[in-house]
Amino acid sequence: MLVILMRHAEAEKASPRRYPNDDLRPLSASGKKIQRAAAKALRQMKIRPDRILTSPRLRARQTAEITAKTLGLAKIMGEEAALGERYSLKAALSLLVRCKPDETVVCVGHEPDLGKLAQALLGSDFSIKFGKSALMGIEFNRRAARGAGALLFFYRAQDLLRLV
Repeated sequence: MLVILMRHAEAEKASPRRYPNDDLRPLSASGKKIQRAAAKALRQMKIRPDRILTSPRLRARQTAEITAKTLGLAKIMGEEAALGERYSLKAALSLLVRCKPDETVVCVGHEPDLGKLAQALLGSDFSIKFGKSALMGIEFNRRAARGAGALLFFYRAQDLLRLV
C-alpha cells in the first residue's frame, strides 16, 4: 500500500469578515496554480491513486479536486471528516486500515494533523511539518499501520515546481 499525505494548497487569508466560517475559506489563485503543478509532478512520478480522500473543508476539497482533475481521476474522490474537523489519530488510522493493501491512497488534510499522522505511520519520534501543497509518500508491505511505514519521498511545493 502507498499512502500519500498532501496538505491543502495556499488558501485565502483568514478573515472573520470575509469568511466567518473558516471551513469555507477557498484556495488563493496562487494556491490553485501551485497545486496544479504539484499534481503534474505526481503524474510525472507515475503515481496514479486508486482513491483520493479529503477533508470536507473547502480549501482541502479544492486541492483534492485540482489533483483529481489533473490526474484524470475525478470519480475517485471522497470526503472524510476524519481528515478535517473530526480529526483524531485513531480516526485517521481507522480510515487507512479500511483501504485495500494494494491501493495507492492520497489523503488531503491540514496541519498539524498530517504531521501527527505521518509521525505515527512512520513510528517517528521527531516532529514532521507539512508546508502548503507538500506531499509525503509512505509505503507499507500490506495495510497501513502505526509504525509500519517506510518513507519514500517528502516534497515541498518549491521542490514539486522544479519537477514540472
